Amino acid sequence: MSNEHMQARPDERHSGAQVVVFLCFTEPAEGISSEADLRPHLDAHKAWLAEIEESSELLFAGPMLDDEYRFSGSGLFVLRATSVAEAKEIADRDPFHARGLRTYKIVPWQLNEGRLEVRLSLSGGRFRIV
Repeated sequence: MSNEHMQARPDERHSGAQVVVFLCFTEPAEGISSEADLRPHLDAHKAWLAEIEESSELLFAGPMLDDEYRFSGSGLFVLRATSVAEAKEIADRDPFHARGLRTYKIVPWQLNEGRLEVRLSLSGGRFRIV
């Protein structure tokens, strides 16, 4: 069995939560240089994100920003999967990737420490991560 298909497991030499997730770093493919190249496929990309969020395969996703807090062209998905191969199967379904508009790299990441709180305002219809 190749390492790509190996079941994800934490490195037990570290303490903490020891949960393995997969970072998917995504970049424009060669020859794709503007948002205009992506715009015709943006609705399909957003629908795919909503689908994998609903299925719990997606923990977080968003664009990387430059020093002026503007979209840099790069992006990141944090995926819940059982192996690198499964994470790649999820990433391959992104319409941007499937159409060759973006490329990606999968990196296993072990979560050990951190804190996440979400405040939800039902009447205001908004939330805040604190």
